[in-house]
Amino acid sequence: MRMGNIWAPLARAIAATGTDRHVDCLIDLIGADIEHDLVTVTRYSATQTPEFVKHRRFSDEMVQRYLASYYVFDPFYASWRRERRLGIMPLKRLADDEAKRGQYIAGFLAQSEICDEVGIMLADGGDWCLGIFLDRSTTAFKDSEIALLDERLPVFEALHALDIKARGTEFSRTSAPTGPGASPRQEPTIPVSLWPELSLRERELVQLILAGHPTANIAERLGITVGTVKNHRRRIYEKLDITTERELFLQFFQHQADR
Repeated sequence: MRMGNIWAPLARAIAATGTDRHVDCLIDLIGADIEHDLVTVTRYSATQTPEFVKHRRFSDEMVQRYLASYYVFDPFYASWRRERRLGIMPLKRLADDEAKRGQYIAGFLAQSEICDEVGIMLADGGDWCLGIFLDRSTTAFKDSEIALLDERLPVFEALHALDIKARGTEFSRTSAPTGPGASPRQEPTIPVSLWPELSLRERELVQLILAGHPTANIAERLGITVGTVKNHRRRIYEKLDITTERELFLQFFQHQADR
């Protein structure tokens, strides 16, 4: 294992566990000798919308665009909801034919001037994971750099687990902004001008779909059966002349882009 300039950031990361400096020191450790241009940190849940924790050298405007609409195309978010796989996850390992991946690259990453990224996915309590993303603007990450991150993953995991243990069960990592580059969580909001043909109940259900809630969770939140949710969904699709959830997301995204 090549250690390079990792000793000093490793010592700082160990000392920072259980403090407000933990995520920043972990970023320093992860990117110590892996060349990168930007850093973003996002929390993913299997049942809720993503939370943007913090970023470095990244646009606040793009953070807001991500939270408002682009998260629905985030392939890392889709992968976590589908597989809940932790570890080192380069963008290039996600399926090329995924529509969400293509929209994410063509839209969000292109506007952010990012050409490649790699995520370090760490367990963050419950059905959440913390994704620390190293981003590059002009060149892709090499296989050797991905392999180096894979070798160091147990250290990243141990430090983050220690931080969670030290914080206790009442701690919320994104309850409020924590300084420059921090962002509070936002729920997607359906504009009044979008889908006027839907009833208030149907709009409420669509709001939950866009927020990433699965059918069973929607039923529980609205106090109705899973079958009723499916019936509502079918009528919504008929009114909007669509057949899939992906088309629902696309309509929402297109409306946001045209505003």
